[in-house]
Amino acid sequence: MTTDETAAAVLRCVGGKANVLGNSLCMTRLRLSVANPTLVDREGINSIAGVLGTTTRGANGIEVVFGPRVVQEVFDSFEALTGLDSTNEKMPPSTGFTPSNLRVHINPNHGEAEHDATELARELDSIASRGDDTGEHDLEDLTQMLLDSEPEPSAQTDDSLYDEDGKRVLVINGPNINMLGIREPELYGKEDFPTLLKLCKTAAQEVGFVDCTCYQSNHEGDLVDKIQDAYQVYDGIVINPGAYTHTSIAILDALKAVSIPTVEVHISKVDEREEFRQISYVRAACFETIMGMGIQGYEKAIRDLAEYLSAAD
Repeated sequence: MTTDETAAAVLRCVGGKANVLGNSLCMTRLRLSVANPTLVDREGINSIAGVLGTTTRGANGIEVVFGPRVVQEVFDSFEALTGLDSTNEKMPPSTGFTPSNLRVHINPNHGEAEHDATELARELDSIASRGDDTGEHDLEDLTQMLLDSEPEPSAQTDDSLYDEDGKRVLVINGPNINMLGIREPELYGKEDFPTLLKLCKTAAQEVGFVDCTCYQSNHEGDLVDKIQDAYQVYDGIVINPGAYTHTSIAILDALKAVSIPTVEVHISKVDEREEFRQISYVRAACFETIMGMGIQGYEKAIRDLAEYLSAAD
């Protein structure tokens, strides 16, 4: 398998070009930030020839581990496929990540697997001999890879996300929000979904949230599951249920069940649109509704949510 083919296979397994927000290179790792983590096929990534393992980084990050002799070429190919410039990295800050809690799933499935530990050990020796600050950080990372390399189930919660003290916000988007910039730009604007995600994460960081997880699904049950999973994990929710706003009692019931402070957001002025859009079931579970501000409404929602939580403390 060529490096171009390897890069293309990784891109497919992380949900395609539209799901990649940022790509960068860190020693032996291809470091990616994705819009929707549920689209990532970790089992598929670990089946790709040359991949030594994977690890998560924050809520929306994944790192694909290669040997030091091939990672640069794979990264160059991957960067060319995505068209993203790593010098203008769009990756959000990671949450709760330190070298001491890095957990890597080392891939045992390839013929060269027996060489993986040797490959990483050689990299350790190389970094240690340099003795610079960057080397020290990656030395700890790579050491941890060798010491902590038992496989972890793909569905396992990354507890490192919740080690850091502070408030966490979950931004939930319903059907077709991922089509921003394409779908009816006269109503929803020309800014795309990655721009929305970056805005949310920036706004959350500015007002003091330690984590901003963005989630989007076109399926009602997935949205209900995500709300339920937020119980005792997130301090606040910003939700744009899309068309489910006007139809889903199930989403309303989920929000009521978890009792997490929630702001309802709509990009367009739904109160001035079709008659069937005048009903909002979720509104009964929200302390505020923001509409007609474009994607900037999300920024206001996050700021208002931070103020609401501070006042409640």
